[in-house]
Amino acid sequence: MPIRMVEDENQQNSENENNDEQYTPPQEQDVNTGGGGFDSRWLLGIPLLFKLFKGRMIWLIILAIVGYFLYSKFSGLGASDSSSDIGRGCEMKQEEYDKAEVYEPLDVQKNGIPASASLSQYCPPAKNQGQQGSCVGWGSSYAARTILEATATGQDPRNVAFSPAYLYNQIGLGGCQGAYINKAMEVLTRQGDLPYNQFPYDQNSCDQMPNQQQVASAGQYKMKGYNRLTLSGEDYRNDINSVKQHLAAGAPVVVGMFVTESFTQGMMGRKVWHPTSYDYDGPNLGGHCMCVIGYDDNLEGGAFQLANSWGPEWGENGKGWVKYKDFLHFTQEAYGTYPMGVVKANDKKLSAVLGLVNVDTKQYISLTNAGGNLFRTTSAIKKGQKFKMEIKNNTECYVYVFGQETDNSSYVLFPYTKKHSPYCGITGSRLFPKDHSMQADNIGNKDYMAVVVSKTPLDYNKLNGIVSSSGQSNYQMKFNDAFKNTALQNVRFGVSNGNAAFECDVAEKKAVVAIVEINKQ
Repeated sequence: MPIRMVEDENQQNSENENNDEQYTPPQEQDVNTGGGGFDSRWLLGIPLLFKLFKGRMIWLIILAIVGYFLYSKFSGLGASDSSSDIGRGCEMKQEEYDKAEVYEPLDVQKNGIPASASLSQYCPPAKNQGQQGSCVGWGSSYAARTILEATATGQDPRNVAFSPAYLYNQIGLGGCQGAYINKAMEVLTRQGDLPYNQFPYDQNSCDQMPNQQQVASAGQYKMKGYNRLTLSGEDYRNDINSVKQHLAAGAPVVVGMFVTESFTQGMMGRKVWHPTSYDYDGPNLGGHCMCVIGYDDNLEGGAFQLANSWGPEWGENGKGWVKYKDFLHFTQEAYGTYPMGVVKANDKKLSAVLGLVNVDTKQYISLTNAGGNLFRTTSAIKKGQKFKMEIKNNTECYVYVFGQETDNSSYVLFPYTKKHSPYCGITGSRLFPKDHSMQADNIGNKDYMAVVVSKTPLDYNKLNGIVSSSGQSNYQMKFNDAFKNTALQNVRFGVSNGNAAFECDVAEKKAVVAIVEINKQ
């Protein structure tokens, strides 16, 4: 392979200090077994205490132990039975989460993330799901989909709120007591959604299904798409920076989180959740779906704001803050939605800047335009040199990167695997590959790469096969031939500060191809 992939010594993930802690999900407790998680093992020590101590002192000791246990367990909570009256219902399995494509984050060194961001003004008023396990419908449809609509249209969220029942009734598991978030994301993207007033919520039943007319009407309210916000395709820890990048771009994040008793009644009227050691080490009440609507780096060391579905009494008007560390520990799944607001103004434009970055010096490897869509390094790089490709997009697009094999066939560099998403709706600079580098090998004096930027998703494996089987004489001609019917015309190619650049208006044809020739010695 002319361009080899080598693992970075200091992977980019290390830039995210909040992700250092390995996530270990707490054990779920049975909330129907008389208090949910009471640990009676300490009672075994009472006979021993009677032997060691005599008289009234023993009763003081026992009372102290009981008091400490109750304090550490409930931490301001009322009777534990009340926790079972609060609806939850988020089912979480890694194999289901794995079905969602992984978001490719912006490079944190090139893109400054604001210290805070809030979508609270676009969030509909807090409502209570009751005892029905429909939280996935509330977090995904009522909260996230409403926020997307309000940001896109500028309308009052109270007037454009979406129905939790339309979504949940179609994906709910048996007994109206649970659903998978990924299923909700699929329905919102492929089928759409209905406004709340067209499909009201009934906490006592989830049996009503939408009719054909309602399903057809929901098509006008499709969500653009979604990604999972994990560190990589195989590392399922959620990425703090990716969550922030979505929120800063006006895109809410839907999460599945393990909740404990202090998170239920203990958060009534409170702003920030302060879990105890018992919350961390003890059993939990199961999974609950909510919508992340903001963050603040300066609030208690950094925290996310979540919109809940337990009524306005919970938190502050139905919203509560969870510190970053606690968020990472208790959150099992995080789905970033595609932005639907600001990007609309750029739907008819397509532009990008492409550069090669020397891993050792962090400087750009200068490129020049060699004619048309071909760019070439102005001087040869050393064989064995490590580099990355930087792609900066100013408009919503899909990005694909290919390389030429020694036998002149083509291979895919990005998406890295089928788990990774080519979607770059959160605009800015990205470095490819994220936690690896490309390295010029010792074979030949030239390497070739192709970058395809499109307004719509492409079947990149099929495209790669077409290029590989092409009878054209060189890599540039192979790609130009493959895109002869779909490539945009009148593309303005140029060079900006030693980087390749292009800009064009989008018509029916929605893809641009740029070829990079790397000279090496």
